[in-house]
Amino acid sequence: MNTALIGDLIRLRYRLLWAKTRSRNGRIALFFAGYLILIAAIALLTTGGFGAALAAVRSGKGEMVAQAVLSGIFFEAILASNILGFGLNAIFSDVELRRYPLHAADRRAARHLIGLADPFWLLFFAMDLGLALGLYAAGAGAFWFGFVAALLLFVCNYLLARVVALLIDRMMRRRGGSALLLGLVMLLALGPSIMQPVFRGHPDRWQAVLRWLQITPPFGAASAMIHPGMPALNGILLILLWTVGFLALLTAIENRPPSRTAAVSLKIDWDTWYERAAAFFGPAAPLVAHWLRFYLRNNRTRAMSLFQLPLVAFLTFQIGRQAGANGFFVAALGTFPVATFMGVARITVNQFGYSGGGFRRYFLLPTDPAATLRAGSFASLLLGACSIPILLAAWLVLAPKPLDPAMFVMLACSSATGLLLFNAAALWVSLFNPRKGNYQSSLGNDLSLGGNILVIGGVLTALLAPRLLVRAWPAPFQPENWWMFLPLLALAIAVYLGSLNTVCALFAPRRERLLAVVEGRD
Repeated sequence: MNTALIGDLIRLRYRLLWAKTRSRNGRIALFFAGYLILIAAIALLTTGGFGAALAAVRSGKGEMVAQAVLSGIFFEAILASNILGFGLNAIFSDVELRRYPLHAADRRAARHLIGLADPFWLLFFAMDLGLALGLYAAGAGAFWFGFVAALLLFVCNYLLARVVALLIDRMMRRRGGSALLLGLVMLLALGPSIMQPVFRGHPDRWQAVLRWLQITPPFGAASAMIHPGMPALNGILLILLWTVGFLALLTAIENRPPSRTAAVSLKIDWDTWYERAAAFFGPAAPLVAHWLRFYLRNNRTRAMSLFQLPLVAFLTFQIGRQAGANGFFVAALGTFPVATFMGVARITVNQFGYSGGGFRRYFLLPTDPAATLRAGSFASLLLGACSIPILLAAWLVLAPKPLDPAMFVMLACSSATGLLLFNAAALWVSLFNPRKGNYQSSLGNDLSLGGNILVIGGVLTALLAPRLLVRAWPAPFQPENWWMFLPLLALAIAVYLGSLNTVCALFAPRRERLLAVVEGRD
């Protein structure tokens, strides 16, 4: 084995990791990893801290404590390693390592040693080993069984993380893979809230889940750390079986060549539904059709537009059931506007940030240069407005009965008001706080400070404002006062039109600044 060269590659891994951590996305990923550790610390403190854990160990519940802690570390290690190591796996793939004088066995060993030498993996190994030593110091475990179990669990955890990383990489190469990945992330984030009502008041279901968890690697490691003799050997054997299985799966995925993408048709069709949908805007129709394509050919926009409706339904249910009488209607008045801009928000608040060098072409068109900004805003409005009929139809089917027709008018006005106000503010952010982004990126946060403030603040305002206003002034939320939403909609129309005309007038003076930002020169 060429140990000297493998050592050089490990040092290169640390340099690349440090460079990635100093970047903007790296700092965001580092913050997220710290956030996960903070959640674990808060969960530990809220359950009584180390004193309660020590008391549980001394009372004979040490295995339960070990199972919970090891499962948390196991899960967080998979998340943190994939988030912080995303983009570096390709650098140390087998294809790239062929550039170095390494044999096949050396390349395989180098890939895994580089991964195992990652500082975060060393941190997770220290946490596993620290738990084993803590149990031994408390008199509830055996030293050597605990050490072996922590080491094997560390290797098993690493192999599973590599399998997940490869599956994500293969998924992102497929058409629709980003939408599927985003759906899995949302399911992972919302899973605990969704499953909570299922297990509440049903201890038998928890027992069924615990029986299945007994065959997982963290539970096997907990058994090996606590029980000497045959239970410890059985726990170590369980981890070994999972490790061999993950290693075989990892080898099979690495040896399987990635699927080729289908050939893209070069035929140009000038009479598509994009042109038919944009025909409503008259002379601006060609530019509106262009921006409709720009939005809908983006993987993240399609994914968010697909998942925003289930997410809004979930938020409406969760907020509405806590708001008391008429709570679902009040919640819908806030969640429906969110659905009108959530899918397109990334491009809407950074209209030209994803066009790159193509931004110059807009100034070669035989029209006012600001027309492209106006057309992009119209396309965003059109796409956001398409969700309003779907939301109202869902309310018709799922809302508590009896239904009041005035509620439909109020919900429609609320949705349109949120759509117009968000797009009005997005025009100012697009012009005065743009940021160069990657159109092909499906994950990560590439918005500017103003874009993040607008998107996050817009969502929070829409969700919280109805709940706060109904307590201070309940009259506008009564169906018989539906007409009070009409002046609000008229005000939103005036704000949008005023912002559109003002920003378009300021577009020409800001042209050079926009060019410098979107082309990466500033």
